[in-house]
Amino acid sequence: MSGLLIVSDIYGFPHDRRDLGSLARRPTVHHRLADLSGQPDLSGEALHAHLFKGDGIGIAARALARAGHAGLCGVGFSAGGTALWQAIAGGLRLRALVCVSSTRLRREAAPLAIPTFILWGEADPHRPDQEWNRYVPLEAKIYAGQHHDFYRSALTDGTSPLSEDIERFLSRFETTPALQDAERRKGFSA
Repeated sequence: MSGLLIVSDIYGFPHDRRDLGSLARRPTVHHRLADLSGQPDLSGEALHAHLFKGDGIGIAARALARAGHAGLCGVGFSAGGTALWQAIAGGLRLRALVCVSSTRLRREAAPLAIPTFILWGEADPHRPDQEWNRYVPLEAKIYAGQHHDFYRSALTDGTSPLSEDIERFLSRFETTPALQDAERRKGFSA
């Protein structure tokens, strides 16, 4: 079972292992996005402004790339997923990446060189369009009727469809042949 590199949203969710539902069975390394961005006292909209109006997201991505969590599977929530995506683009070598409600990814134009699974709430007005979902991630799933922060309640329920979907995706990349097959299907090189 691969370990997880978890990066929080702008409010610090998930706060600890109890917030991870069934994913807490896996070994985890947890980073608060505020800490990674160099502004540990910021939260919410103030952190969002630092991340996207300044270079906070770049600082966070570079901190993740330097941290050396190679071989783990990344799971990022909202802006945390964006930081992980940029860290991977900058050289962080993870096995796979799951981004939940990471709407800033709509600005990314090319797939990463690892398997990616992106999950959105249907009612999130900032999620990318279907064309983006078909081209950029390996897989995408939209949860009917859900808003941007649906993951906060959905994940803490250990039997939630969100937890099950993340587990199902990650389990496909536990072995090297599955990982190599997924990379070949997306045109990635080893």
